[in-house]
Amino acid sequence: MKSKSDNNQTKLPWWVELLFVQIGLPDAWLSKVLKTKKETKVFIHENKTNILYLVLIIATILYLYPIVKYTSSSSSCITKTTRYLKSTNVSNIDEIDLNSLAVGYCHGGTLPE
Repeated sequence: MKSKSDNNQTKLPWWVELLFVQIGLPDAWLSKVLKTKKETKVFIHENKTNILYLVLIIATILYLYPIVKYTSSSSSCITKTTRYLKSTNVSNIDEIDLNSLAVGYCHGGTLPE
């Protein structure tokens, strides 16, 4: 049976129970954590649009970065392969064909002998 005093007590959040009751962190830290939590909520509430824009910018950068890296790597490979083909004088092929051969090589093909 529950007594009236049990009904009047509020249940502690799980993280307070775990960190400050079970593990035994200092009680002074609890007030600092709660104060910081309150200040963070106020800050987020006051700056919702700026935070949203920042999240969108970061998401865009994270989405585009692999594409830019792949393109840069591919371009570098094509440039180096074209330079190599020019230096070996592969049967006097014109510039467009050299570029086509370089693109094919950089995407898994083979170079002519």
